[in-house]
Amino acid sequence: MRRLAVFALVGLLAACGPSKPAEPGKAAKATAPSGAVLPTGPLLSGVGVVASVERKIVTLDHEAVEGGLPAGRHAFIADAAVAAEAPLEPGSRVAFTYQDWTPTPLLVELKAR
Repeated sequence: MRRLAVFALVGLLAACGPSKPAEPGKAAKATAPSGAVLPTGPLLSGVGVVASVERKIVTLDHEAVEGGLPAGRHAFIADAAVAAEAPLEPGSRVAFTYQDWTPTPLLVELKAR
């Protein structure tokens, strides 16, 4: 049931346009029409290898991301545009950009490297 809710939220994310940056010193919270809170934090980038893909969940083995995740294997939710255009075959070397989000970070860009 929780996965279904995550996938529904990913669909809402794909339908929403980019949010305005927050005013300095203020934390912004974007909300979808359903009232769900969307990620608004900084974009973080790294490099790695696609370990697996299960529906919209992409698992990457990656190097440490400065200001973000430590090196290792992490699962990410793939934005609809990312899933449509990205090299998602296991073993593909990739450069990625994500936003930190609970429970799973959101991939906003994934390119072959």
